[in-house]
Amino acid sequence: MLKKILVLFLAILLVTAGLTFTNRFSHLRNFATWGVHTIHDYKTHPVRQVEKGNLQQVWPFDAAYNQKEIPAAFMTIIDSNDTHAFLVIQDGKLVYEKYWDGYDSATLSGSFSAAKSIISLLIGIAVDEGKIKSVEEPAGNYIPHFKTNGLEKIRIKDLLTMSSGTSYNESDKSYFSMNAYGYYGEDEEYMVNMMEKKEEPGVFWQYRSGDTQVLGLIVEKVFGKSISALVSERFMQPMGANADALWLLDGAERHEKAFCCFNAVARDYAKFGQLVLNKGNWNGKQLVSEKYIAEATTPATHLKDRSENNGPVDFYGYQYWMVNHSGVHAIAQNGLFGQYVYIIPEKNAVVVRLGESKVTTPIHHHQPENFTYIDAALSILK
Repeated sequence: MLKKILVLFLAILLVTAGLTFTNRFSHLRNFATWGVHTIHDYKTHPVRQVEKGNLQQVWPFDAAYNQKEIPAAFMTIIDSNDTHAFLVIQDGKLVYEKYWDGYDSATLSGSFSAAKSIISLLIGIAVDEGKIKSVEEPAGNYIPHFKTNGLEKIRIKDLLTMSSGTSYNESDKSYFSMNAYGYYGEDEEYMVNMMEKKEEPGVFWQYRSGDTQVLGLIVEKVFGKSISALVSERFMQPMGANADALWLLDGAERHEKAFCCFNAVARDYAKFGQLVLNKGNWNGKQLVSEKYIAEATTPATHLKDRSENNGPVDFYGYQYWMVNHSGVHAIAQNGLFGQYVYIIPEKNAVVVRLGESKVTTPIHHHQPENFTYIDAALSILK
């Protein structure tokens, strides 16, 4: 009898260990299958459709559509950086639109971290509708892992502003990092549960994709729907998206990779910019409150930036970036390899750049190419 119990115990132990091993290292198998990350990963990774709906709203062309030319000095840099799409919209009309390398207005392109801003908008709607009481609420009110182990103080606001103080290390590029598991692993919730307290939240800014994934799990929980379904219902359909989009899922297709991985056409990326430019309003319907848009696009200056002598964070809000260049203030969605949506309020303009540029040394947290793209847009804006 004792021998049978011992055998059963060992069997349970081995099965448990096997499941843990499979879960912890599944990302290595998926990496071998899917390959190195690109803006075309929607062709190889598991995805969920983000439906556009039945009512398409086409961007009207400005009277001067494609009549102005971007100066050669800027165009040389735009072209050499493997740009695939460059759009400029002013006063709600397409002023400039150009595609390269076989891309066109119907081509899907991956967002990478530009998707983080969309998750922020969903948090805003949850607050507007009372599904989340306030961004001051502890994340632990929604995610069990954040109720213990020193994570109890982390607020939703800390996640929005990249100041959670957790152990998630964005710069860790090893095969066994949380980065690697988040992108290639089987379950985003499993990755989130690896996060531990490193320092007090709400003090230092440090870019962490893990913070956005936690926000994504909160969104799923409070709405009881997938992120893809919510983005379709709350944005794509009311904004009259031009094409169905796709959102990459984890390996077991449990959760959207909320920190990245929205895939859409350039003209639809521009609609997310226009929504922010319109302070959350689309054709008279308030999709996100003006109050939340204002908060999301205001720099989190209460935080300290270690990389610049603990100076104030004047470049980041609630998953949105701020760029001050050439006398204008731009709000931006930013993604790896140069996926950008710029909102320039004083010009009533939106600019989209999609492509495959290389990552270089940033200037005040911005890739230098940002400044070229903004200058290029300004050269043809009224």
